[in-house]
Amino acid sequence: MAAKANFQDEPITEINVVPLVDIVLVLLIIFMVTANFMAKPAIDMELPKADTAERKERNQFSLLLGEDGAIAIGEKRISDKAVPSEFRQLFEDYKNEKRATAKSEGRRISDNQATLLAQKELTMIIEADKAVSHGRIIHFIDLARKTGIYKYAFNVDEQQ
Repeated sequence: MAAKANFQDEPITEINVVPLVDIVLVLLIIFMVTANFMAKPAIDMELPKADTAERKERNQFSLLLGEDGAIAIGEKRISDKAVPSEFRQLFEDYKNEKRATAKSEGRRISDNQATLLAQKELTMIIEADKAVSHGRIIHFIDLARKTGIYKYAFNVDEQQ
């Protein structure tokens, strides 16, 4: 049997697609990761700018207040009347999460201990359009405090 010799003088007639596939896969991964950051918020708003902006933590939830009176908690739009019940539900969910975490660690906490932990840790991040009145923001802070959510912060855009 004769084998075909591979000479250097012959022109390359095939395209090597391996590097192309590698690049396409890397781009696909980049798009998949960044797609989460491009999600549109529940309410369109223009946040005030600040130099000392901070990142969101796990024990926080967002209250979005739009210029037109729209309200959203996280990505869920709600009515003004539904806000107190949503706050209560978030507070209870956080307490239940604390109980479940303690149970998985082999500890047991009472309802009072879970309530104290929720009051100490659960934070409401207020994302209000810069045109929203101060009184409206205070109204929602008051509703949260009546529920047991005592910690709050304001979200701003980073100054550039």
